[in-house]
Amino acid sequence: MVMRLSAIYGKQIYNTKGNYVGYVDEVLIEIDQGRGRVLALVLPGEKVGVPYDRVTAIGDIILVRAKEE
Repeated sequence: MVMRLSAIYGKQIYNTKGNYVGYVDEVLIEIDQGRGRVLALVLPGEKVGVPYDRVTAIGDIILVRAKEE
């Protein structure tokens, strides 16, 4: 699948439990591998990273696997 990185900037991120997590502010890529590594997202008052391997779907929103509780 090919997608422009600019197409996901600003998309809302939800986890697989249906909770709003934040929105995409940046995407960090590994140049030598040519693949995504981390989505940098904004939460109220902070910026955190979500490992790209937790992303389960990208569409109108981005869905990430919820942390185990």
